[in-house]
Amino acid sequence: MNLKLPKPSTVLFLNILIFLIITMVGYFIIFQNFQINNNKNQEIIFFQIKDKSSSLLTKILNEYHIKKDSIKSSHEDALKLFKKGLDVIDIKNILDEKNSSRYEVYILDSSFKIEDSSLFYDIGTNLSIAKNGFLNYLKSNKIGVVIPEYSNEFLQFISYTVSKLDDGRYFTIIYFYDGFIEELKAIQELINGKDSLTSSIAYIISNDYVGNFAFKSIPSYKQTIMDLQQRFQKGGELLNTLGDKSFVTFEKIDKDKKFKVYNLVQTSPIYDDAKILYCIVFDEKVYLEKIFYLRVVSFLSFIIGTFAIYLIYSLRNTELLLSYKDKFIAHSIHEINTPLSIITINTQLREKLYGSDKYSLKINGALKTLENSYEDMTFLHTKDKIEYEIEENNLQRALESRVKYFDTIANSQNRKIELIVYNNLYLKMGRIELNRLIDNNISNAIKYSLVGSIIKIVLKGNILEFHSIGQKIENPKNIFKKYNRENRTTGGHGLGLAIVSDICKKYNFTIEVESKDVNIFRYIFNEY
Repeated sequence: MNLKLPKPSTVLFLNILIFLIITMVGYFIIFQNFQINNNKNQEIIFFQIKDKSSSLLTKILNEYHIKKDSIKSSHEDALKLFKKGLDVIDIKNILDEKNSSRYEVYILDSSFKIEDSSLFYDIGTNLSIAKNGFLNYLKSNKIGVVIPEYSNEFLQFISYTVSKLDDGRYFTIIYFYDGFIEELKAIQELINGKDSLTSSIAYIISNDYVGNFAFKSIPSYKQTIMDLQQRFQKGGELLNTLGDKSFVTFEKIDKDKKFKVYNLVQTSPIYDDAKILYCIVFDEKVYLEKIFYLRVVSFLSFIIGTFAIYLIYSLRNTELLLSYKDKFIAHSIHEINTPLSIITINTQLREKLYGSDKYSLKINGALKTLENSYEDMTFLHTKDKIEYEIEENNLQRALESRVKYFDTIANSQNRKIELIVYNNLYLKMGRIELNRLIDNNISNAIKYSLVGSIIKIVLKGNILEFHSIGQKIENPKNIFKKYNRENRTTGGHGLGLAIVSDICKKYNFTIEVESKDVNIFRYIFNEY
């Protein structure tokens, strides 16, 4: 059963089409995978920070709950000392020594501007932005203890206390919490180790007061009024962004850079009115670079695939033309064979009835020339479709047979063929291929030799030569190319020597051409 295989262009087209489909599907899958992994990694980092921060906040608020009354008591002691006329530095020193802890003492005017301080460089600082937040702690208490916050100046968690003096001024101390360094360091190391994190902010909010909650490890610096304003403004913006939601994420573009923002508000399990606000910003640069490279590769693959399909389309047209040509040649070969056989039979009958004459000689020569061309066409049409059986060929006998066949053609064109054999040689190759090699050399010699000349065929050792006298060959290499003929005035299709060249390449025969006084085509059978 003969299976009709698809044409190479069809197979190639299907392969490229499958490649394009895989590329497109792969693009969407990889794109989604990048997107999912990016979001997943960001969420993992965000919630790791949130969990560690929540744990730290709970510990701090628990400490605040435990120490709140003690802090108030320290404030009362300090206030008594102030009313006795002691200055703020003396009050600080007494508190530090009595409680084995650190304190700072401030006197604020009615607008919350620092008039006096145990830290002289704080004198004159305006804290009016924090006034409402502080005073909310005085609504139901004579002494308010503000919820803990992280001080960028002291690099510790602190709590402010506040009470109002009889003259309208305010008395304030700062209490310093011991501990929590390891927990804070763990959060800072987590954040500092993530290059994609561009910003990480956290605030503690209670009674409209916005306090810092440290994230990134930074050097100590004194807080300015602008820092305070930005903190309160940013805290308000975060609350507005969240609204009644506890978690919000969105993308924003700033100066042609894309960022992913995660906002979260979390209520303290200890104090219902204490909330912690998170705002963590991720730079999408690495993610966008991956997407860009993915798109470039996918686009180039698509362009290359589309261009390949265009080329295949052109190749397909050529392939179809060649297919039609093959069918035409096959049909023509079949159609030529029948009339050629009829003409040959009729010529033979005519010779039997009326004898041979110069006309019958011409006709026989022309018929055999046509038969040789027919054999060439048949060979070209079938050589890639069938495998010729390798057999041991008697070269001398093959030469004698083909010389006898071409004698009629040579005589009709007033040439002679002389066969000179010094030794016999056996060649392992296809018999039809051997005949094509011999026939095309003899046919070529007859066609291009001078009228009245002798064509010599010489077999000596493992070398077969065809000698003829004719026009000098200018480009010996080109004559073995398909459709190439040096002498355009002589008929022919330029296929004979191309067939010979293909056969020699197949069996590793060496071809040499000499063209001086005599044109010599030499074939060296290397393996024999």
